[in-house]
Amino acid sequence: MMTAMKGRMYLITVLLVVSLILAACSESASSAPAVEEVTSQVAFVYSENVEEYNWSHLHEIGRQYLDEQLPDLGTKYVEAVEAEDAEDVIRKLAEEGHKLIFVTAAEFGDAAIKVAEDFPDTYFEVYGRGEVTENVATYDGRMYQAFYVAGGYTGEMTVSGVIGFIAPEPTLEVIRHINAIAASSLLVRTCEDISLHIRWTGSWNDPEAERAAALELIDLGADVLVQHTYSPEAQKVAEEKGIRSMGYGFDMREFAPNANMSSIIWQWGWYYLRRVNDMLEDKWKAKAYDGKVSTKAHGRGIVDLAAYNYDQIPHIMEAPPLKWRITWNETVKDALDGPIYAQNGDLVLAKGDKFPKDYIYTDMDWFVQGVVGEAPGDPPEKVEGRGMDVQCR
Repeated sequence: MMTAMKGRMYLITVLLVVSLILAACSESASSAPAVEEVTSQVAFVYSENVEEYNWSHLHEIGRQYLDEQLPDLGTKYVEAVEAEDAEDVIRKLAEEGHKLIFVTAAEFGDAAIKVAEDFPDTYFEVYGRGEVTENVATYDGRMYQAFYVAGGYTGEMTVSGVIGFIAPEPTLEVIRHINAIAASSLLVRTCEDISLHIRWTGSWNDPEAERAAALELIDLGADVLVQHTYSPEAQKVAEEKGIRSMGYGFDMREFAPNANMSSIIWQWGWYYLRRVNDMLEDKWKAKAYDGKVSTKAHGRGIVDLAAYNYDQIPHIMEAPPLKWRITWNETVKDALDGPIYAQNGDLVLAKGDKFPKDYIYTDMDWFVQGVVGEAPGDPPEKVEGRGMDVQCR
């Protein structure tokens, strides 16, 4: 009897131990992280939080457009990536099986190149003017051309002759855009007293500083405001004060429905759709893309003006900008070809001449005629040659 009872107790103990082991295994299995199933084909790497008004936000608008156009494609993004983590993030996306990875920050270019060497069947696109390899392309746009087109309207629309420009900091990018809009504003109002006044905010997104700059420019007499910052605050000020405005980055009309003439925009979605279709059709090739402003307005180029109506910009004003668009796309001429006059009035590039290759990207740290403000650099030496055909007296 005792032996049988001991046997039963032994069996119960064994069963209890086994059940505890099985329970532990089950708990361990349930607490293990699930392996994510990646269904997207295209990925994006952002250096900033896309919910804020910033560079990454503009690319996120482009990604959303891509999703709308190709809803079955599947896209993924990783935001707020630090430079030191870029290689790991890009590598993980490649390991997950993404076929095309857009790296939207130029400072991540080296990391993309390194990862691309280990994933020859994956395509990579890096924003900026970096290195191109067998499976790494670069993309950019000649944004100064869009600013030049915008100047055709700001020059025409000002009554006071004072255009206000709200800028973050005097980088080469910002300076060439200031020069482009100033040169075209003066061109359409030849021999008139037109000036472009600069106010620096020190930041690409500081609504308080942008509001203060806008109000100061209006006090100076500006009746047209142009911004090169991401917050729409300057547009709101223009709406409040009943003047005209030009946004930047994305379509800012919603923030100033009456004041906003248009916005100088990056159309990343247009480019992303083209390149993804190339991938899907097995036509993708690595290249350095530097897109011009579109020949026709709205949605046909990587840089352009947002759609506008003729309450904002009268139809009669379209002729010069449209002529410029066609010229730049169908000839070798460009927005910043001669004649160019420096801020001091000296002719520094004769009519028909061009700056050396990449000069405006690497050396234009000075202002052209018509800009009121201080630039960090000095203009080139005065040159002899043909200047403006119309001599103002």
